[in-house]
Amino acid sequence: MQRGSGTPAEVRRCPDGLYLLFEPRQRPDRSALTGALAAMPQASVSHDPLLHDEVAAPERRESTRGGDWLELLQWGMTFDCLGLSPGPGVAVPPLVHRFNVPSSLGDIATEAIALVPGPQLADAANSLPIVRCMLDIGAGLAEHLPGVKAVSWGPSCSAIEPDFFLRTVNAWIDGGPFPALGLVGFAVGGDGALVSDGLAWFIGQEILIAPELAQDRIGATRMAARLMHELVRAGPLQDKSEARFEDGVMVMLDPKGDGTVRVTPMLDERGGRDGS
Repeated sequence: MQRGSGTPAEVRRCPDGLYLLFEPRQRPDRSALTGALAAMPQASVSHDPLLHDEVAAPERRESTRGGDWLELLQWGMTFDCLGLSPGPGVAVPPLVHRFNVPSSLGDIATEAIALVPGPQLADAANSLPIVRCMLDIGAGLAEHLPGVKAVSWGPSCSAIEPDFFLRTVNAWIDGGPFPALGLVGFAVGGDGALVSDGLAWFIGQEILIAPELAQDRIGATRMAARLMHELVRAGPLQDKSEARFEDGVMVMLDPKGDGTVRVTPMLDERGGRDGS
């Protein structure tokens, strides 16, 4: 499902948040946003600064540009939706990792709105309840707002095709696997290892699949996604451990001081790879 990858160290890191990307002059205004929310029964507008400013002096209303954003409420948590038309959009983040989107996306989708945790949630923005709620709202907006060209997840600087984003997020919300393909990117190291990019935002660690396992890029990516599901659920790995996959392959998971969990094949008594 992944198309293309980048080298995260070569670009500016994205601000945390979820971005919806649009063609020029296609960003939604507050009316379009409230229309989309009407199809999302669990989400609502909890604060509209434009209505609040109607009681203020005219000069204050002009200076606050209240129509550029709305505060949204779901599951008892609030999130700010920023960059609404006709005000200025938020900056489109650098797109380092692409999932089912063309390389020309950056030329097509040049404007964005952003969904970010409200100020009271900012210190815990990477906690799973907040992430799940924000992604659920984002999936609803991606589905019901017209013209969404891609969804970008800030911590990994990823660009995700909207339908793929919807399927993977909705599956996670319904109890399925963590949507690793999209929330986490992958890069190939100089030695051929496959390294995750963005998992550390959740658990403080990245996964490094050893070169001998990473020769099969598709298989290594699936292995990494499976491990991410377990690590996001259980938290950072503290000690060495073993993992076995459905095909019988066993690997050693070794947390290193550099913030990576190195994944290497286990050897059987004959010196061969276990499960091979």
